[in-house]
Amino acid sequence: MARPLRIEYPGAFYHVINRGQRQEAIFDDDRDRERYLSCLGRMSSLFGVRLHAYCLMTNHYHLVVETPEANLSRSMQWLNVSYAVYYNRRHQCAGHLYQGRFKAMLVDADTYLEPLSRYIHLNPVRVELVKQPWKYAWSSCRYFVTTTTPPDWLDTQRVLMGFGRYRKTQRRRYREYLLTSDPENPSRDVVGGLLLGSEAFSEWARSTFLSPREKDRAVPALESLRPRPTVETIVKQVAKHYQVKDVDIRRRGAKRNQPRDVAIYLARELRNRQGISCAI
Repeated sequence: MARPLRIEYPGAFYHVINRGQRQEAIFDDDRDRERYLSCLGRMSSLFGVRLHAYCLMTNHYHLVVETPEANLSRSMQWLNVSYAVYYNRRHQCAGHLYQGRFKAMLVDADTYLEPLSRYIHLNPVRVELVKQPWKYAWSSCRYFVTTTTPPDWLDTQRVLMGFGRYRKTQRRRYREYLLTSDPENPSRDVVGGLLLGSEAFSEWARSTFLSPREKDRAVPALESLRPRPTVETIVKQVAKHYQVKDVDIRRRGAKRNQPRDVAIYLARELRNRQGISCAI
């Protein structure tokens, strides 16, 4: 069975999602939800992770997790096993509670933390459980827009700091931010199902954490996400091989320009598979 590709380092942020087996419920009632939140608090205490947003739906959950100690896999394994053991015992079930390993997208917090929190908090509104997201009892939204004190393991300030200097202003502006529109899912911008961030952030993560890894058949996503050479690098190498100038390769309209044809072919093969611009 293929293993998911993980990037872990101190201070990383993740959007974590998991769903019930065959899309079935993982929370049957409020007692289950209360237990899951208790497990979140326990996980934070045991592993030092920080929660920046959460939403518990009937058959899946969303978490925004920060790992100061680069321990996402160990933390989430503990959380999922602890809750699954409780759930199966209480409901007299057997087998897997979740459909598979959890999905975790590495997030560029400077760019995507605010829109990601908004998207997560609006989940109950999109399925018409509530009209106002802070009225949904099983998300962190009310801690962002009301004076309700959040649990110790939930950090609201990292998101709210972008909405003003004072707490009252932050709450008001974040509420307005929620109501401005129903945003698109930020996950549409995810690269390779793993990286949610600017192009510079994605390139940094790929070159820093994926390039040094050896090929692993059990992790097929690794090869597709390895850093690809830039167009500039391709042009320079082709120019060197054919002993021509870079400008000769970039010149359009010239007939029988084999170096240019080769550079275009290589750019398409090596870059375009990742949806990266390959214009020469």
